[in-house]
Amino acid sequence: MRKINFVVVTALTFLFMGCSPLTTNRRSVRPQPVVIIKPNEPIAIMPFEAESAFSNLGSQLSDEIIVELFENAPQLKIIPGTIVRNYLSNANLGVSGLPDAHAIHSIKDGVKCRYLLTGNLYTTLGDVKYTTTYTSRIAKGSLTLRLIDCDSMTVVWAKHIEKSFSTTLYYMEAQQLTGYYTDGELMIILIKDMAKEAAKNFY
Repeated sequence: MRKINFVVVTALTFLFMGCSPLTTNRRSVRPQPVVIIKPNEPIAIMPFEAESAFSNLGSQLSDEIIVELFENAPQLKIIPGTIVRNYLSNANLGVSGLPDAHAIHSIKDGVKCRYLLTGNLYTTLGDVKYTTTYTSRIAKGSLTLRLIDCDSMTVVWAKHIEKSFSTTLYYMEAQQLTGYYTDGELMIILIKDMAKEAAKNFY
């Protein structure tokens, strides 16, 4: 009986130790990009791929991320977005999207970068109707970031970000009376919030 009790106590001890808050979480010790990227290793940020070929939200988001990084992580050596876009256009590589091995090698030599930040951006606009007179207009965004080491052609960091922003619309007799933001303004605020979140995960 004592032997059985000892086994049970030992098993419970290991179980609680495994669930202890002192246990190291593998996710929590992953290095952030500012640790991975050395001050003399340039990073190029591609315009992010948007769900529509006619959308410029991907370029707007990449520009906003550059601004946020310059303000909060000045040690990073970031190649201007205009240089990256011009090179991609002149090299017929496409101005956005997820690059293949050939494109990564070409970008590395063309703009002299060590790292390349790419990503996918998906956005939606919709209404949530609560009553006949009260509706929320909601902009939602989903962003997947990938930091690629151009030397090894491998992803060294990745992050998924989801954000939303809403405004209130009031209706009376099927006529809209008040909207605090237009659809365009909703998207601008959403893009800025996503850029801040993306940059925050760098440092």
